[in-house]
Amino acid sequence: MFPLFHIAVPLIIFEIPQIKKKYRVNRLALIIGSLFPDIADKSLMFLKLINGRGYFHSLFIVFLCFGILFLLTKGNKAVSFPFLIGMLFHLLLDLPNIPLFYPFISYDFKYIDNPLPYWIHDFLTKPVVQATEIIGIVCLLFIVIRNKLYSFKDIADYLRTNPKEIIYSIKKDTEIVISED
Repeated sequence: MFPLFHIAVPLIIFEIPQIKKKYRVNRLALIIGSLFPDIADKSLMFLKLINGRGYFHSLFIVFLCFGILFLLTKGNKAVSFPFLIGMLFHLLLDLPNIPLFYPFISYDFKYIDNPLPYWIHDFLTKPVVQATEIIGIVCLLFIVIRNKLYSFKDIADYLRTNPKEIIYSIKKDTEIVISED
């Protein structure tokens, strides 16, 4: 439910200089992937089908979503792989209270009738929740300052990728760029 940490962690990993030099990642797909398990499960929760950490918090469903996106984008790794990475980071950050191995291990999906008071209570009383959101804010501010993202155009450019390139450029002795042309 608390999205800042879910967004910040995968983004900050790809800001590490050694990683940033080797891999160019579609940050928008990474962000959407990092939020997708909650978006999907919270939608199902409001339909009174499951609680907020249900089906989309399992490895099976995450890889199924990746496969569907990969097919829908006609094998576009530039979109599907960052989306997958974002979803995997989300699951990692939500451990241990998720149905990670569903449907291979059964889980009791309890429905929370009114989640808003529960979320507010967690945010106000649980230091771990507060700390992770503060860390998320600090990481996002670091990214904004380090990349000089002071306008909407700068942010859009940061998120935008060159559609002519596959996102993963491997740099060793030479740079390999795979064109989609």
